[in-house]
Amino acid sequence: MGRVAGLSPEETRQRVLDAAAEVFAEHGFEGARIAQIAAAAGLSVGSIYNHYPSKAELLAAVVERHSAEDLARLLGDGQPAGVLDLLAARGRKLDQGPPAALLLAEVILTARRDPEVAQILLREVVGREELMGDFVRLGQAAGEVTADVDPTAMARFALMLGLGSVMVRALGLPSTDPQAWSRLIDRLVDGFREPR
Repeated sequence: MGRVAGLSPEETRQRVLDAAAEVFAEHGFEGARIAQIAAAAGLSVGSIYNHYPSKAELLAAVVERHSAEDLARLLGDGQPAGVLDLLAARGRKLDQGPPAALLLAEVILTARRDPEVAQILLREVVGREELMGDFVRLGQAAGEVTADVDPTAMARFALMLGLGSVMVRALGLPSTDPQAWSRLIDRLVDGFREPR
């Protein structure tokens, strides 16, 4: 990828991915043009194609980056240490929707029409669901999560809640009362705790 003077290759890559996320969210996958992304990133079209051979591969890089950022937020400093505490902290933020809700909604809709985008989305969703199942298994091994909960079913439930929050955000529905939402999430999560 062509470098921008004064920026490292990683900073340049981040610039491209930021621009692509904005353009995809604003114009949709089909409506987005590499020329728009290049202009927003301050690069040439050719330099983007040198690094990302297709628009779908650029979208894949954007989705993967957001997945990594979401995971980093989930596991980031200052988060509670227990599996259920992590789930509760994440669940409390669902009513506000993820920061990239419009982009994720666009990817979901595009996947219905584009097999390459569908593969990208499926890979990311399956990876998140498997990770969530592993979190539940860890919680069960630590005696935190009740043993009668199927990790795969709980992971699917969490995935469905997360995807639903994307659609709620994309629709522009107002958030509920934060305290009422937190109490509801805590009550749901407490139902999975191993009695002490």
